[in-house]
Amino acid sequence: MRYVIYRENGSLIEITELKRKPSEVRVRGVARRKARTLYEPRRQDNIRRARQTCVRRVSAGISAFGCPLLVTLTFRGDASDASFANDSLRSFQVRLRNKFPEARSLFVPELSPRGRIHFHGLLFNVPLSLGDTIGRGAAHKNGEERKSRTLAKLWREGYVDVKQTDGSGKLASYISKYITKGAGEIIFNAMRMVRVSGKFPKEILEHGEEAEKLARQYATLKPIREWSGDNIFLGKITKKTYIKL
Repeated sequence: MRYVIYRENGSLIEITELKRKPSEVRVRGVARRKARTLYEPRRQDNIRRARQTCVRRVSAGISAFGCPLLVTLTFRGDASDASFANDSLRSFQVRLRNKFPEARSLFVPELSPRGRIHFHGLLFNVPLSLGDTIGRGAAHKNGEERKSRTLAKLWREGYVDVKQTDGSGKLASYISKYITKGAGEIIFNAMRMVRVSGKFPKEILEHGEEAEKLARQYATLKPIREWSGDNIFLGKITKKTYIKL
């Protein structure tokens, strides 16, 4: 008997079919997994889930708020302290909300080849005029941020690069690629790979009969992505992603 899980994040719909219901799975005699230390890299399945989470949250943000600004936050000095970087980003998000009460943001960290932390992110409900425009593959240096330094004054730790976007779904893949690139770095073990601000759109999640009812709407449609595999506990797993009707 199949079991269905329905996820809705903005315009993305994910329908997962399991051969067995997770709550019916009983694992006996399996040794408890040893806790990962801060000196070991993240497991690949954790990195994959973090990237999936990022794609979902970006999609939900674009659907709820429209076109975001694409920003990069860089430190002016040494930026190899993850705790300091974490606190700096949190403070920036607070100051951003104080300046623009409706602002929402999402950030992921990246480590440069020289071992310096910086952040890539999306700002929603912030004036798009702050960002440079993109044309013919190049950025035009015409954003108001270049003169006003509005975001740089809120960041306070260094430099801000900001560009306008068209709200394309490709932004989710662009931002999430930094998770695949950097999540294996041990320096990021004490950091969230996806940091979202408060009041960010939440996922709509349904299980069982209600999920099956919603899934029927997409039964005859071709998914934009499809994956299947086998799990020793849950049996065959099929996951299909659609654009919301």
